Amino acid sequence: MHHIGFWIILLPLVVVLVIIFILGKLFHGAFSRSEPQEQVDETRMIQEMFASLNRLEERMDVLETLLYEQEGQSKGNRDARKNA
Repeated sequence: MHHIGFWIILLPLVVVLVIIFILGKLFHGAFSRSEPQEQVDETRMIQEMFASLNRLEERMDVLETLLYEQEGQSKGNRDARKNA
């Protein structure tokens, strides 16, 4: 049960930090941009980061679901043993 709380806190923290990082890069880059290729590269990097973050969120959802199912099954097994 401890692991669920850890991930529930960690995932939003990672999301917030990535958003802050991206916003910082965008604002900093908006005033010091000199080469268009740099902007294209940075935009691609940001898009890849968002895609990776989305995949991470999907994986976390799957892991949480598996954990809840596993806890439910182990609880059901304990209840069955108690009633037997």
